[in-house]
Amino acid sequence: MEEFNVLLGKNIELVEKISCKIESGEPYMESLRIYLPSLNQMVTTIINMVQVPEISLELNQAFVLQVLQDILYGIENEDSVFLLDVLRYGLLEIYHYVETELQSEGIS
Repeated sequence: MEEFNVLLGKNIELVEKISCKIESGEPYMESLRIYLPSLNQMVTTIINMVQVPEISLELNQAFVLQVLQDILYGIENEDSVFLLDVLRYGLLEIYHYVETELQSEGIS
C-alpha cells in the first residue's frame, strides 16, 4: 500500500503542475497528453480498491465517471478554463479524498 501512496502523491503533484501551467497560460496540452495513461492507471487502481473489503473506501463512481468525461470534453474542446476547473475541483478532489481516507484507516 505504501507504493500506492507514493504513486498517488506523484499523481497529485503532476495534476497540480498541469493546473499551474494552465493557470499561467503556459502550453499544457502535451503534459496532459503524457499524463493520461497515468490518470487511467490511477483511477482504475482506485476503483479496484473500492472493491476490496479490507479497505473501507467508499467512492461515488458516478462522480469519478463525470470527472473523466469532463476531462475528455475539456481536451477535445481545448477549453483551458473548463480543464483547470475539472482538474482542481474534480480530479484533485478525488485524489485528496482517497489519500485522506486511507490515512484515516491507517492504511497509508
